[in-house]
Amino acid sequence: MLTLYHADTAVCAAKVRVTLAEKGLKFEGRLLDLHKGDQFQPEYRKLNPNAVVPTLVDGDRVITESTIINEYLDEIAPTPPLRPADAFGRARMRLWTKREDYIHDAINTMTTAIVFRADLMTKPPEERRKRYENIPDPNKREKWRQLLEHGLDSPIVADALSRFNKLFRDMEKALANGPWLCGDAFTLADIGFISFFSRMGAMESAGIWRAHYPRVADWYERCKARPSFGIAITGYIPEARAAHFTRVSAPLRTKVEAAFAQAMTIA
Repeated sequence: MLTLYHADTAVCAAKVRVTLAEKGLKFEGRLLDLHKGDQFQPEYRKLNPNAVVPTLVDGDRVITESTIINEYLDEIAPTPPLRPADAFGRARMRLWTKREDYIHDAINTMTTAIVFRADLMTKPPEERRKRYENIPDPNKREKWRQLLEHGLDSPIVADALSRFNKLFRDMEKALANGPWLCGDAFTLADIGFISFFSRMGAMESAGIWRAHYPRVADWYERCKARPSFGIAITGYIPEARAAHFTRVSAPLRTKVEAAFAQAMTIA
């Protein structure tokens, strides 16, 4: 039996759940509460020293990193296939999945600046410091500090929106050749970005692609129409959490869209 250590709204965990759903694979889920710091507990750090989700356990094998987990799942359960059959097709797919970490960092930036900051700014300074001082990676730790101090005015946000614009631009071009990023077949290339779009939508930011990239907008609607979307993404988002995201994000929507328009001029 596969065991997945994950979190309800974590985008990388959702990536793996989408693949599991597309494959029809059963798994035992171990939900971690990231807000309580379950990912930093010593027992979990033995499985995943980076203190992030997801982690997949298959017997005595431990696999980390969502992109790698997804390829592992496609290898152990090859039907239906989620990678192109030919070597060149798989290479094209990996050019997309290679970008996932780059875009995940941008998703993390936006979520921190919009939602987590709003939550943490109600806490005492020492509690805010504790939240980012526990992060093992010094670069990520410093990023959190800056975003908590400056929010959407941070240059880190401008960089994140520039990354999104470059992704949308490249997706728009690729989608001229078929309904999915690698052409006619739905693959891990598509799966890698679905939960990222879902997160931006939850933060009232879908306008940044709807207003400028029609093929990308249509692609995301096709993704949402797949059964795996409801099973693996919306099915795990508590109503209260979704409402909270909307409540704290809606007042910042215009500012995000204006910042994205500015990023488009310099990308």
